[in-house]
Amino acid sequence: MTKKTYASKNPMFAAAGGGTIFDKFQYSSAVKAGGLVFVAGQIGLNSDGTIPEKPEQQFVNAFERLKLVLEETGCEMDDLVELVSYHVGLTSHLADFMKVKEKYVPGPFPTWTILDIAGLARPGLIIEIKAVAAARD
Repeated sequence: MTKKTYASKNPMFAAAGGGTIFDKFQYSSAVKAGGLVFVAGQIGLNSDGTIPEKPEQQFVNAFERLKLVLEETGCEMDDLVELVSYHVGLTSHLADFMKVKEKYVPGPFPTWTILDIAGLARPGLIIEIKAVAAARD
């Protein structure tokens, strides 16, 4: 099996001090292997690295980041086969998340696992989304 790794250079993923978060934390934004594309968890930061005040904007940002990474691998949102979302305070924002998700994830729908967790890597973040897509050749 061969694999191809991706590390987005998009300014949206800039790390404090230079480079990208992928360089800083030594991981790939996506890996293509076995006919699938595995996308690392995407969080809801603004492009300047700040955390939006409104939960809905975090959801939009996370989906926009997911979409960008997929596009860099040659995929689109309708190629998704699995979606996993990690939520801090799930019950307080599930309805709002569903409204945003509906705009980004078309049918036929991928599988979806939704988890309520205690926290994410940065205080104030309430969403992280990871995904698997069918690779386009």
